Amino acid sequence: MLNYLKYFLLCNLLISISLPANAQLTNKINKILNATCLDDKQTSVSIKTASDGKLVYAYNTLKPLLPASVMKIITTAASLHYLGPEYRFKTKVLYNGKRNKNTIHGDLIMRGGGDPRLSTETLWHIANQIKDSGINKITGNLIIDSYFFDDYDRAPAWEVDRTQKPYDAKLGALSLNFNSIAVHALPGNNPGNKLNLWLEPAPDYIKLINKTKTIKRGKNTVWASRRRSNDILGQIEILVKGRLSIRSKEKTIRLNVENPARYTIETFRFLLQKAGIEIQGETKTATAPTNATELYSHLSEPLSLILKELNTFSNNFTAEQIIKTIAAERFGTPGSHAEGLKLVMDFLHILNVDDTGIAIVDGSGLSRKNLMTTKAITDLLTAMYSKFDSGPDFITALRVLGTNGVNSKRLSDSPARGQIRAKTGTLRKVSTLAGYVANRTGKVFSYALFLNNNRCGYWKADKIEDSIVTAIYELSDDY
Repeated sequence: MLNYLKYFLLCNLLISISLPANAQLTNKINKILNATCLDDKQTSVSIKTASDGKLVYAYNTLKPLLPASVMKIITTAASLHYLGPEYRFKTKVLYNGKRNKNTIHGDLIMRGGGDPRLSTETLWHIANQIKDSGINKITGNLIIDSYFFDDYDRAPAWEVDRTQKPYDAKLGALSLNFNSIAVHALPGNNPGNKLNLWLEPAPDYIKLINKTKTIKRGKNTVWASRRRSNDILGQIEILVKGRLSIRSKEKTIRLNVENPARYTIETFRFLLQKAGIEIQGETKTATAPTNATELYSHLSEPLSLILKELNTFSNNFTAEQIIKTIAAERFGTPGSHAEGLKLVMDFLHILNVDDTGIAIVDGSGLSRKNLMTTKAITDLLTAMYSKFDSGPDFITALRVLGTNGVNSKRLSDSPARGQIRAKTGTLRKVSTLAGYVANRTGKVFSYALFLNNNRCGYWKADKIEDSIVTAIYELSDDY
C-alpha cells in the first residue's frame, strides 16, 4: 500500500510538472470553482496579463452580472480621465451688496462644488478666516447656492424609499460630513439616569429627544432615528432610545441627514456665530448673482487622494458625487447622473472596452440594476495599466491587500500578501473582487472575479476569491 501511494503521488507530480503553467492554473481555478455554494451559471472569472492583455483564464467572461462595488473601479478610472488626478473640488463663500468696514450690508452666500469631503473642521476654519478678515456682521440672509448639481439627491436607479444609514446618504452640491451626523452617548452618573447625549456637529434646527436609560449591567441597546418635528419651524428631531450599562464606553450612532444643503448651511451659521459673526437674516436658497464678490475659496485635497479613500472605504456617497461632478465639469451645470454616466460609457469606448451586455446605472455599484462582465473589467484594468497620464494614480487608488493599513487583514496569510491591489464588492448573495496581482517574478496580471447568486456567505466567498488570487501569484512566467 505504501509503495502504491508513493507511485500515485509521483505520477501526479510528473503530470503537474509536464503541464504548461497556464494549464496548471486552469486546473487549480476549475477545482476552486467546484465549490458547491457557487452558481456556475452566475460565476465569472477573467484573468489577463496587464501589460498586453493576453488571456490567461476565462470562465463566463461575457456573462452580464452584478458587479457590486467593483463598479467603483470604472468610476475611478473615468474620473481620472475627465477631471485629472490633480482636480480639486471648490467650495466658495461670496457676498452681494457692499462691505463697510466690519459689516457686510447684503447676503452671505455659500456655493457648493460637489466636494464629497467637506467637513465640520473645514467649515470651522472658513468661519475663523472670515472673522479674521475683520467681518463681524452680516445684515442680509445666509444663501445656499447648490446649482452645481441638479435636484436629484440619489442615483435615479436607486429605490425611492431610502434607509437612514450612512451608506445610504443623499447627494448634494453642498454637502457635509458625507451627509451624516453623529449622535454620541455616554452612561449617566447612576443607574436609572438618562444617558448623556450630544450631536456632532450640533446645528440649531436638529433637536435630540432623549428616551434612554443607564442600567447597572446588561446588554447595550442604544439606537437612534430621525423624524420631522410638528412645529412650524421645520425642525428635525433625532429620537434616541435604549440602554447602556454604567461601565459602558462612549457609543456613536451615525445617521444620514434629510436635507444635505440645509445641514451644511445651518452648521456653517452655527460656526460663524461661534466665531463671533452675527447673521441677521434667514437661510434661503438661490443662485449667486454674477457680480457677487468672492470672500473665501476652499479647495479639497487632490482627486487622486480622494479616490484612494473612496476605494479603501468603498464610499457610495463619494462615488455618486464624482459622477455628477464629471457631468458638471464637462457638460456644464447643473451636473446630472444621466450626463455623467453617458460620459462613463464614452470613456469605456475610448479604451476599447467590450461593452457587450453591460448596463451602468450608478457610480457606486449599490443598485442591482447594474450589469457588468469580467471581460469588460479586465479590458479596463489592462488599458489603465499602461496609461501614463492616469494609470499610476488609478493603480494607487486600489487597496493593497494583506499588509499593514486600513482593512488589511484579508489575505494577510497568503504568500501573495502585499502583491495584490483590489476592489471588493458585496451585495446580498453577491461577492466580487477585481484588480491586479504580481507573481513571484513581478509579472502583473489583471483579474476580475464575480460570484453572483452564491450561497457561500461572506467569509467563504472571500476565501474562494483569495484562493484564485493566490493561484495567480503562484503562476510562473513560462505559460
